[in-house]
Amino acid sequence: MKDEGIPPNVVTLNSVIAALCKERRTKEALTVLDLMTQRGLAPDAVTYSCLINGMCHASQWSEATRLFNRMNDEGIPPNVVTLNSVIAALCKERRTKDVLTVLQLMTQRGLRPNVVTYNSLIYGMCHALQWGEAIRLFDEMVNLGILPDTTTLTKLFYALCREGLTEEAHKAFEATFQYDEAVTLVKEMIQKGMMPDLETQKALGDFCPKMHISPAD
Repeated sequence: MKDEGIPPNVVTLNSVIAALCKERRTKEALTVLDLMTQRGLAPDAVTYSCLINGMCHASQWSEATRLFNRMNDEGIPPNVVTLNSVIAALCKERRTKDVLTVLQLMTQRGLRPNVVTYNSLIYGMCHALQWGEAIRLFDEMVNLGILPDTTTLTKLFYALCREGLTEEAHKAFEATFQYDEAVTLVKEMIQKGMMPDLETQKALGDFCPKMHISPAD
């Protein structure tokens, strides 16, 4: 394209960045970003979304948050997909204070968090052993009318049970799931190789007395 005398534009370079990020060639993607600025082309929301998602998929969490900060400094408003990627990156780094700031930024900009947002947040709080915050976020999610999925419940319920917080796990579980759905969740846990331990089985037994947990179910 360049050899034919046709200068690349932002759309073209965004496509190149997206392709490189998909292949996890993040160093080359960042080189293309530098090329854009050298040519006087302003990166846009698509540019940064591709890069941030790419860094997250490559487990380059610090680079993802650095790009997010640069995006903000340049006055480019992020979308929900971008912010979800940033939240996931911050949670992986256990930067729980920063992740709540991003959540606040999301709501201030009129962007509605979704189930992906809260799954990352709840995972992050459980990973950082901040059980009270994890439960608060779960309650907030339900109050906002965002339906938890099995990923949400598996992360929160299994983590709480593992820590012996069976009463809290019971309340969270009871808030959204009935008997049939409880059976489905447990079976999914087992299929994923997450065999409930004795504490988990006890909590489930209290909620669903008829439930029999075994790998064969």
